[in-house]
Amino acid sequence: MDDHKQLFQRQMVAWPMAAGNYQALNSILSKDFILDGLRIRLQYNPARLVSSAANVSASAIQKRPCFLCAGNRPAEQECLKVPASADFELLVNPFPVFPTHYTIPAIQHQPQQIRGHIAEFLRFSHDMNDCVVFYNGPRCGASAPDHLHFQAGSKGLMPAETDFRTWKEARTTPLVRLDGGRISQLNGFLRAGWLLEGTNERTLARLVENVINVLAMTQATVDEEPMINLLSWMENEEWKMLLFPRKAHRPTCYFNTGNTRFLISPASVEMGGLMVAARLQDFERMTETDIRQIYADVSLSDDVVNACSTLLLTKPDMQPSL
Repeated sequence: MDDHKQLFQRQMVAWPMAAGNYQALNSILSKDFILDGLRIRLQYNPARLVSSAANVSASAIQKRPCFLCAGNRPAEQECLKVPASADFELLVNPFPVFPTHYTIPAIQHQPQQIRGHIAEFLRFSHDMNDCVVFYNGPRCGASAPDHLHFQAGSKGLMPAETDFRTWKEARTTPLVRLDGGRISQLNGFLRAGWLLEGTNERTLARLVENVINVLAMTQATVDEEPMINLLSWMENEEWKMLLFPRKAHRPTCYFNTGNTRFLISPASVEMGGLMVAARLQDFERMTETDIRQIYADVSLSDDVVNACSTLLLTKPDMQPSL
């Protein structure tokens, strides 16, 4: 599906505000950290202050118009109907992290919940194979938790994707292999989670659904979606997915005052190894210790993920054949 590229080019002509924010990406600052052999990139991106500082409390959401609903969008923002799903459309994100950055909202206003839409998520990452497609749970970085949406950004920027071949073998433990899909647990990756790979859309959707169901059993409020971030991209005609379970929306340092405060609100991009700092002072002061603590504050513990993996193996339709 190359229509998304044409949409982007049209918007860069017709939408000066968005075009200016993309142009500004050419001069943003970035630097890399190596932690336990893993690369984490820190990006200074002031345009993302809107997202990092967003008030996503239930009362604030109720008071503001939904900016993903068609009637509330800027007049310049064009939407594109996509073949991957009749229920979603494609928009250019005006506050980019990536050289090309899209939002993929559901046409109908509905809560942010991926259950029932995993296959569509996979189709978007297949059709937009120059991008990483990602999902932020309603309490895990979604700035519009009241409106179901995915995002997509250019490949080549998130270390989890760009460095995949260098970390995969040493940082994963195989768990399950099914027809056209397999799942491994991440280890020594700074943030706990799972790697899912395969060529069969239905199998991968079932794997993701099973992980979400197992995670739901670990939390008291079972009627809410477990806190997750999900990333997906294509490599050699095979899906690569990272599922990161979360225990907190924002790290402790987000709520500090003075020089100990970092306005960092981790979402899928950060869990993928691209830490976005919307304030220059945060970019300049960030250390390896700070990065470790941010991940520790928001990520589910290794012990809980180990327990989830064990429970996953007991499900009748998930028996390993390794």
